[in-house]
Amino acid sequence: MTGIADNIDQDPTSTIAGRLDRRRVILAVTGGIAAYKSCHLVREIIRAGGEVQVLMTDAATRFVAPLTFATLSGKEVLTEMFPEPPPADPIHLTPARWGHILVVAPATANFIGRLAGGLADDLPSTVALAFQGPILLAPAMNPRLWTSPAVQDNIEQLSRRGVNFIGPEEGEMGGVHEEPGPGRMSEPDSILNRIEGLLADRSRWQDRTVLVTSGPTIEPLDPVRFLSNRSSGRMGDAVARQAILRGAEVILIRGKAVAAPPPDGVELVEVETAAEMSAAVKAHFDRCDLLVMAAAVADWTPESPHASKLKKIDGIPELTLCQTEDILAWAGSHRSRQAIVGFALETDDHLEKAGLKLASKGADLIALNDPTRPHSAFGGETVRLTLVPRDGEPEELPTLTKREAADRLLEAAQRFLSAQ
Repeated sequence: MTGIADNIDQDPTSTIAGRLDRRRVILAVTGGIAAYKSCHLVREIIRAGGEVQVLMTDAATRFVAPLTFATLSGKEVLTEMFPEPPPADPIHLTPARWGHILVVAPATANFIGRLAGGLADDLPSTVALAFQGPILLAPAMNPRLWTSPAVQDNIEQLSRRGVNFIGPEEGEMGGVHEEPGPGRMSEPDSILNRIEGLLADRSRWQDRTVLVTSGPTIEPLDPVRFLSNRSSGRMGDAVARQAILRGAEVILIRGKAVAAPPPDGVELVEVETAAEMSAAVKAHFDRCDLLVMAAAVADWTPESPHASKLKKIDGIPELTLCQTEDILAWAGSHRSRQAIVGFALETDDHLEKAGLKLASKGADLIALNDPTRPHSAFGGETVRLTLVPRDGEPEELPTLTKREAADRLLEAAQRFLSAQ
């Protein structure tokens, strides 16, 4: 196992290739049953390309053995203020200099109170006082503790000092006989997302506004039936989130059928039909520097939706469809400074059809997707895109998570923004 001082002089501002590539996370684990979730958090940080140095309170070691965290992180777990033999540098200053972010998960009521009071009577609390980077606390405690005035006063005090909080969530507690309520520690993937956000370089697009469409449209046949598609909205949401992490102002126009919560920090506009999505794009188009049309907009809509529910007893209804407006083509013909990215979903003649769409819509870049290929189907976590620019050769990306693909897409769109 490596020591904490390894790579301490590494440049924290260097360009990262992954979510947390080369970012160094100090994880302080305090004494609560939710400590088991922090094992999963360590694994997710490592998978995201980060490094983790785990600190544990004495109480935390009663819930999870230090060996578990040492095995998952590849680093010796630090627990003692005065280890033997004593190190050359003060033990509490070494991790404080090493880390890019300090995360406390779970953060108990006791730890929160000690930090608010400026106490430093063990290694994690001393490191927290010495640390000068962003601090993220993930509270976990019984609802009675969480709602107590003392804990809430401590939360307010730390928030005023710039300490960040995530959660707690509401739900069942770890103990069999505990009542449900607010106090559950946030899930590891949510904490990882927040870590990424706190470490993101938000200076790159801080003067840009990005307009993103996401999810499916719904075209009603009658009050209870509709025409739609299999889009999950994950790709558009990923684009919106990566633009937020770059510092952009993001307007997300999203179909109401998307079940997932929207990314933090976006201006959300919810729509149902293709006509509503078109109107929303037109209303916000002048504000944006980049339009990314990731939504799966219906090409046709019923000409005359029925005002009441269609009855089987009335026989098979006649269905007449009319074409919806081409939002991407409208944007291409009405743009001034805007860069435009469209998506093409093709099952045959892929590059030929993507090239025709690129030229006919007036876009700068087309993200081509074939849903019949493995790892690229509707609703999945991964996608395999081919980026077709107006001024160069197509670039076929490997199979990536939608977050990774969104990041590559925005990188490709960067030069069209720079040319404005």
